Amino acid sequence: MINFKCDTMPIFQVLGKKGTIEILYKIKEGVNSFTNIKEAMDRDGCSVSTRTLAERLSELENENLIQKIGNKYYLTKKGEESLEIIENILKWEAKWEEAKIPKIIIGMLGDKER
Repeated sequence: MINFKCDTMPIFQVLGKKGTIEILYKIKEGVNSFTNIKEAMDRDGCSVSTRTLAERLSELENENLIQKIGNKYYLTKKGEESLEIIENILKWEAKWEEAKIPKIIIGMLGDKER
C-alpha cells in the first residue's frame, strides 16, 4: 500500500508547476531544444520565462522524466508513461465534466427530481 504524505510525493509537486505538463507534451511532439520549446510555448499561449523553463527542464531531468543529450531533450520511458497517465486523468475529468448537471437545471427541477 502507498503511504500518502505531503512531503513524499515530489512527482506531483513537479507536475503541478506551471508549464511542466506542456513542456512534456512539446518534447513528445519533437520540439526538443530549449529555444524551440520556449518559442512553441510562447506561440501556444503557455508562456514561461527562460528562467522558469530552465528550472522545469532541470526538475524533469531530476525526476527522470526527460533526458538531455547534447542540446536536445527527450522523454524517458518514465516520461512517456507519465503522459499516458495524464491523458487518462484528462479523459476521466472530461467524462465527469459531461456528467455534471448545470445548477440552473437543478434549480428549475426544484424538488421534483430529488
